[in-house]
Parts: sequence; C-alpha cells; structure tokens
Amino acid sequence: MNKKLILSTMFAVLMVISCTETVNYEGVESAGKFMGGDDNELTGNPYVLGSDESVDIVMQAVAAYNEKDTEKELSFYTDEMNENIDFLKEWHESMESLDMKPWAVIPVRLQGDDQDLVLVWSVEDRVWKNGSKQTVDLMEVFPVNDDGKISGFSQWRSQRADNEFGLPQGGKFFGRGESEYAGRPLVFSNRGEVETLEKLFADYNNMDGEAVAGYFADEWTFRQAVGGTSEMKSEDLKSVFDNLSSVEWTPFSMTPLKIYDTDPQSGVTVYSREKRVNKDGTVWEKELVELFYFNLEGKINGVEQFQRDIE
Repeated sequence: MNKKLILSTMFAVLMVISCTETVNYEGVESAGKFMGGDDNELTGNPYVLGSDESVDIVMQAVAAYNEKDTEKELSFYTDEMNENIDFLKEWHESMESLDMKPWAVIPVRLQGDDQDLVLVWSVEDRVWKNGSKQTVDLMEVFPVNDDGKISGFSQWRSQRADNEFGLPQGGKFFGRGESEYAGRPLVFSNRGEVETLEKLFADYNNMDGEAVAGYFADEWTFRQAVGGTSEMKSEDLKSVFDNLSSVEWTPFSMTPLKIYDTDPQSGVTVYSREKRVNKDGTVWEKELVELFYFNLEGKINGVEQFQRDIE
C-alpha cells in the first residue's frame, strides 16, 4: 500500500534525524541538510522544527477546503497566491463533497529561511457533482511565511487501485494470436504523438503532401477499411492530393497508449470524420476509427482503418 510506503519513508527520515549530529537553534534541535545547489546561500543549512501556529493556519485552510468555502480558504493565502489560484472556485463548484483527512502534519524550517514548511500526509475522498468518485493518498508541502500566510503548495499523490478513474494503467492487451505481452495492462504514452497528429491533420487539411509525408516512416503498413494490407512508402504521400480539390479531416478524440513494460513504441486510436472532394466533383465522406502506430523514432509506421457511412 502507498500508505505503508509513506510510513516507511517517514520512519527513515526520523532515523536520519535521530542519528544526525544536532546543534541548538533557538532551543530546538536541528537536523538534515538543504541540498539546493552551490548558487543558493542556504545550501548546507540544517532544518529545525517550525511552529504550531503554522500548523494551525494550514489546518484551518484544510477545514475551509473541506467546506468548499473558497473565500474563507483564500483568506489563509498570500495576495500573490490569490492572484494565481483562479481554478479553486471552479474546483469547489464542481464537487459534491471533499474530505481531506490529514494523518500526519510536521512543521519544519530551513535555518536562515523566513518561512515554515508544513508537511502534510493525508487521505482525500472526492465526489464530483457528475457522480465520479476518487480517493487519493497525498503528500503536500505548504510554505507559511512569518506573516502567517500560506505562500504556495506542492502536491504529490498516489491513486488507489480501486478508483473509478485516474489510474496510471488499466485495460488489458490480448494480441492477435499468441503474444508474450498478452495479459499486460495498457498505459498512456507521452512521446508527443497527439501533437504530431494534430500537425498531421493541419497539414493534411492544407493539402501539403510534402509535409504529410514527413510524419511517416520511409516504409509503413496500411491496413485498409475495405480490406487488404498495403506496404507503403512515405514518398507515395507527396502525391496524395493530386486528384483532390479539397479535404476536411476533423478529429473527435485521440488516445495514445502502449503496452506496460515494453519498448516506447505506441499506438494512437483516433476517432474522426473526413470529407474528400475529388476534382471530378464526386465526394467521399466517412466517420473513421484509425490506429496510428509510432515507431521508436516517433514516425508513423502503420495505420489501421475502420469506417462507417455518414448517417
């Protein structure tokens, strides 16, 4: 469980603190070391315990958060934070309920700094007005300045396996026939596939065959909606618009996935609608489901297409 991992991490931190040579700083023992880099004047300084007042401020902000009282919660933040946290009101309004339950709160201060860092471990239950539910394990850091205001926060979260959404992996790969990867889950891929396809759509609609060809591997495979498989060359795409007077290709959604624990090759499922007007006046228009396969170099090396008539 993630909570066990956090507990073990806290235990390790406490062991380091207990075994570290300590000095007396305003009556509080110090430990640890800031590793910020040579260009930071506080690098090498130890940490000391912060104040209970900072803890109280953060806990009041958490209570307001659970009440979905945006105005009250923002009252605990600095003016600068208030200017950069516009999403909070929208977040609260989208929620049926929020229940952040801290189970460990530790205030620390870097020697020589002018703010406390309140470390908060919690479990948060979220219920959206649209019916979605989520439970997350959180570790957050709230800087509290000497004016008693929260100046920001950093958050690390871990999704629980029984959540309805937001998991880092899911689904299952079966494969055509026998596959060594059969049974593995799928994960989102993030190698720029969506951005590449957005550019491809734009260049395609501009009828720029030279640009379109650049997104494909020198040799690629096309599994056609009407049946059959063709081995294609990227050069072939440079003339793809020769017999067309206009095209309109509009995506509905793009989902980039790869099989868990395999090389970075990926596939993107694209739902779209395409209309082609030929120079002879005939029109081809379909709704499409296509799989674009990306190789290790980030080029499209395969396309698999399914189509349906426009109703």
